[in-house]
Amino acid sequence: MLDAVIKSQKPVSLLFYGPPGCGKTTLAYIIAKRLPLRCISINGVSFSVTQFKKLAEEAEREPVMIIIDEIHRMNKAQQDALLPYVENGSIFIIGTTTENPSYEVNKALLSRLTSAEFEKLSTDEIRRVIIKGFEKTEIGGWSEEIVGFIADYSNCDARQALSMVSAIGERAPSVRTLDDFRKIINKKFVAHDKNGEEHYNLISAFHKSVRGSDANASIYYFARMIVGGEDPLFIARRMIRIASEDIGNADPQAMVIANAAYESFEKLGSPEGELSLLQAAIYLALSPKSTAVYKAFKDAVEDAKNTANLSVPLKFRNASTDFDRERGYGKDYVYPPSKREGFIDEKYFPDNMSERSYYHPVERGFEREMIKRIDYYRKLREELKKR
Repeated sequence: MLDAVIKSQKPVSLLFYGPPGCGKTTLAYIIAKRLPLRCISINGVSFSVTQFKKLAEEAEREPVMIIIDEIHRMNKAQQDALLPYVENGSIFIIGTTTENPSYEVNKALLSRLTSAEFEKLSTDEIRRVIIKGFEKTEIGGWSEEIVGFIADYSNCDARQALSMVSAIGERAPSVRTLDDFRKIINKKFVAHDKNGEEHYNLISAFHKSVRGSDANASIYYFARMIVGGEDPLFIARRMIRIASEDIGNADPQAMVIANAAYESFEKLGSPEGELSLLQAAIYLALSPKSTAVYKAFKDAVEDAKNTANLSVPLKFRNASTDFDRERGYGKDYVYPPSKREGFIDEKYFPDNMSERSYYHPVERGFEREMIKRIDYYRKLREELKKR
């Protein structure tokens, strides 16, 4: 498709998306250079209204190709402003993004772009890039061991791999062995974008690993996020969610432990606090799972929306003033703990609403005990009806 665009010399607006360092921007420049259009390069982060007005004025006189790096950084208003010019053919764009375009690019603009997905470079491909980098910069003394290490450590990101090659060049001739090289690299080369799609991919994989009771995979994705610079409290908040959403009353202690881990990290900080979080993650992964609480809430919310017009029965209202008591608030209310069984046969739902059953515990973990308690109160209600 891209070959056809170049051969026909008829420009179209394109969108390249894929992982960092896989050649999106490089290919955009190659295509733009071979088309009969003036080309301008901008960055979605720094794209300003003044800059757009100038481009629009120039495009009215002569069509222009704009390469927009990090197009996902442009806000909705900026993307909307581009739309009419892309539609009438006065502006052609090649946008690049590491994000899922369906989330980050306006639907109207996205529908007018021809999209192409880029894949992460293979190990063989990234090794060729690294070797060419050494040859082009005339850095001698490198070894296959260093090439392999850079390929792995860069996560097959060509941009990061070449940055590491440059780091060696800056220190040459002192860098001659893998151990020498290890001393000059740092966390900036770890592939993890705290604000990008990988941020969401990793937390999603962590959540699903914990939900799937795979403790080892949970540990791995936890480590990936920590090494990449993720906010540990972001992970802690997700674990609190897991404790209620995926575990619930199958293990009520899970919520206690998740909250305790959050508080422990706040007190200890990094790096000691990470152990508290990991301890909680392992506990959650190995806890019995139940979505009974999650489903109960979801079903109850639907009923709440459909019955919001129904009034709370007077007997269940709090009679805090004489005026309220005169209106019948709290009248005829019976205090269950004062009864012999600590329970009465009472309907608590609104008068014009039938009773509902939302909570359906599973035969796992502590929820087996909850089933027993539900059965106990059901039988007690039946006995009280007979009296």
